Amino acid sequence: MSKNEGAVIGDDSLDAPDAAGGVGDHLWLADSGRLWDMGPATTDTDADGVDDSLSRTDATGLTVFTDTDRDGRVDLITRVDTDGAVSSSTYDSATGEWSATRPGRLR
Repeated sequence: MSKNEGAVIGDDSLDAPDAAGGVGDHLWLADSGRLWDMGPATTDTDADGVDDSLSRTDATGLTVFTDTDRDGRVDLITRVDTDGAVSSSTYDSATGEWSATRPGRLR
């Protein structure tokens, strides 16, 4: 974990810091009016050669944070619980709102 990981940077109307700030390759999560530094992307989930996601596990499952449009901000969160329940949310940068997508279940 980097020292900036999970740090609050400011409100989500700000641009994510660039490489000059030392964290240009990090993913940023807008939530509740704040912009959170999630740390560097570590996984290429769409096979385009660019790391776009990072994952976190806890006692109840796995969460994957993804930047689908390469702007540095997380805009898709996918959660897989230990019981097989799957849910995801997408971020609308125009409204600043997260919307839940249809939940499902792994079999």
